[in-house]
Amino acid sequence: MRLTPLFVLLFIFLTSSNAQEEVQNNIDTTIDFKIKNLGVHVKGIFTEAAVTSYFNVKSLEDSYINAIIKVNSINTKNKKRDTHLLKDDFFDAIEYPEIKLISTKIEKIAKNNYKLFANLTIKNKTISIEIPLDIQSNDKSIIIRSSFNLNRRDYNVGGSSWILSNTVKINVVHKLIR
Repeated sequence: MRLTPLFVLLFIFLTSSNAQEEVQNNIDTTIDFKIKNLGVHVKGIFTEAAVTSYFNVKSLEDSYINAIIKVNSINTKNKKRDTHLLKDDFFDAIEYPEIKLISTKIEKIAKNNYKLFANLTIKNKTISIEIPLDIQSNDKSIIIRSSFNLNRRDYNVGGSSWILSNTVKINVVHKLIR
């Protein structure tokens, strides 16, 4: 009988720690990008991304956003281009099948505006980055939006080119269901 309170406490601890992570809405979570190539914007999307997150404005030190993106899920609506982007001179999807984002902290900037500090790994190169976040929430969901730029050459994606921009514009919408 003495073990019963211990099991009850263990059950409460396990269920409450698991309840912290929100459930990703895969339909409304998108990661897309845009880059200039020969003066024309090329748009694309990664169709497979697993984002794990917990956001609590009253407990930012416990909040996080982590993501694993499957490189071979890239889609620019051009099969030939998509196949080339998977080769070793771009993403090298065979050697590096995933892009990883691991958050280190989240800071509040202003109402609904936050900054995510994270380590982004592409092609086994990890760089600490800062990502602006716009976070809207209600009783049923949390929507996290972000728009930021990356330099593709920082991650050895695409090599040197006078026709391909170094700057890639990233847009993320991450919807969580409570």
